[in-house]
Amino acid sequence: MHQLWITPHGVIKAAIKYNAAVETQTIGGKKMTVISFAVPGQLKVKAFVNEHNLVEKVDSWSTNPVLGDMATETTYGDYKDFSGVQFPTRITQSQGGFPTLDLTVSDVKPNAPADIQPPDNVRQASVTVQADKITDGVWYLTGGTHHSVLVEMNDHLVVIDGPLNDARAGAVIAEAKKLVPNKPIKYVVNTHHHFDHAGGLGAFVAEGATIITHDTNKAFLEQSLAAPRTVQPDKIAQSGKKPTVEGMQDKRVLSDGTRTMELYLIKGTPHGDGLIMAYLPKEKLLVEADVFIPGPPNAIPPAQPNPAQVNLYDNIERLNLAVDQILPMHGRKVPLAELQKSIGKSS
Repeated sequence: MHQLWITPHGVIKAAIKYNAAVETQTIGGKKMTVISFAVPGQLKVKAFVNEHNLVEKVDSWSTNPVLGDMATETTYGDYKDFSGVQFPTRITQSQGGFPTLDLTVSDVKPNAPADIQPPDNVRQASVTVQADKITDGVWYLTGGTHHSVLVEMNDHLVVIDGPLNDARAGAVIAEAKKLVPNKPIKYVVNTHHHFDHAGGLGAFVAEGATIITHDTNKAFLEQSLAAPRTVQPDKIAQSGKKPTVEGMQDKRVLSDGTRTMELYLIKGTPHGDGLIMAYLPKEKLLVEADVFIPGPPNAIPPAQPNPAQVNLYDNIERLNLAVDQILPMHGRKVPLAELQKSIGKSS
């Protein structure tokens, strides 16, 4: 909806619908009409219209699960007539200060029919959590596209990965409370900073959980989770709690005297810096994100092994980890033999 409202025609329709304020300003020596409005709970917008009544730029602010109030700057230029409709043939966009879009438009079909509503089952999948009990005190929380792992300790819980957004993280938290109702979530392990794996961390902070991440990601998460969230206050903003982020380097051990969880940096992975995997030595379980996404059962291994998968196996060997099962944050649980098969290693 954000992207629709800030198109040249969408922004004018939205401005009319949401009672925009209009003023004239001189910007860079040019006289511009500045239109300002807010879509309640979704975004704030400021559009700049030139003397030809064409939208040149739209500044907008929306809530990003990781960054909080995120600025988007979209510019429109080189307008042409398409069947009586003026439309820009050059569109650029930046989000959070980084370039994200650079489009050259070659053709426009005004009023073409479009069905842009996602099916209900897609919306529902993101908040569906299925608990697969791996062993006593360890659950694989699956459903949708991103998974988590719940580990029970003597007097608290540890969740590995808080993905996507408040909705997904909230569903994971609710399932954790259902499975182990009398213990708080003390830690959430952030496997890495990529937004799909960090977007739900705020919901865990709102629950009072401490984030464990690699030192590479610590300052970024501290800054982003403390950023203002005024456009659409999320769970962390509503709670008023401040994030507590603990960093680690090559290894960190969490233990209650009975169960031990070892966190390791996946060294040399091509997927990204500061990527953590979790290992439960007693249970011989490995939890990893993104570097190994198992294919369908009985799939033919690729002709060229995936470098990230090879690197993961090299790290398992380097650390001398005795792994029976892998719980990926995408896909399905598999024995170590599936990884070996995928990279052409004999078990």
